Amino acid sequence: MKINAVKLYLLSLSLFSFALYPLRAQAQFRPAIDVQEWPAGKIVLTTGDTIYGSISFHRVQEIINVQSEEGNLHSFSPVNVQYFIAQEQPSGRAYTFRSLMWDQGRDYTNFKKPTFFEQLNQGPITLITRESYVHERNMRDASYMAQGYYEPSYYAQNPLWLNQIEELYYVLLPNDEIVTLRNVRKDLHRLFGRQSKAVKEYVKEHRLSYEKPHQVVAIVNYYNSLVAAAQAKGADNP
Repeated sequence: MKINAVKLYLLSLSLFSFALYPLRAQAQFRPAIDVQEWPAGKIVLTTGDTIYGSISFHRVQEIINVQSEEGNLHSFSPVNVQYFIAQEQPSGRAYTFRSLMWDQGRDYTNFKKPTFFEQLNQGPITLITRESYVHERNMRDASYMAQGYYEPSYYAQNPLWLNQIEELYYVLLPNDEIVTLRNVRKDLHRLFGRQSKAVKEYVKEHRLSYEKPHQVVAIVNYYNSLVAAAQAKGADNP
């Protein structure tokens, strides 16, 4: 029963998506380091209304601009939005963002406000992220850059400086608490509790890294599958 429950849970993860309006064959675009644009998407408002159209997400300002299919331009902050989904083409990759109540990472405060997070999976432990930007001196040789080599996480402002994007990881718990993963490996295994040993064996067997986003998602998904299996076993043995 445990194996079947794990397989069923992992299968359900592949169905974690939302229906989107047909999109044009375009990919996402970054006109600035903290701005992302997609050719189309879906925005669900707190009123229950849904808007389809092209999306421009200004991360630092916490604003999304939507050009609706009727030609109207709308701007929304997290307080107006339940979630929004953007999709790039031709890959079809979808990005899901949710508006969550967050204390802005400040300890010992009860003040929270709606904030956009990108959601990477779904389960007892839901992995969510935000972006941080680092302004650093460009030590690369000009001739090296002239050859066309670049890193996608770097954006050049001028020949001497670069901006780098850093992913910040958080966990959304079933009680809507948001936990900051300051040390991804250590903090995750603290949350894994009794399943920590089994997850460590899984990570070792599959040679996974806590520094690669898609592998961090795989690690958390495996933990969630163990929780689902334990719950299913308990249901069969009341």
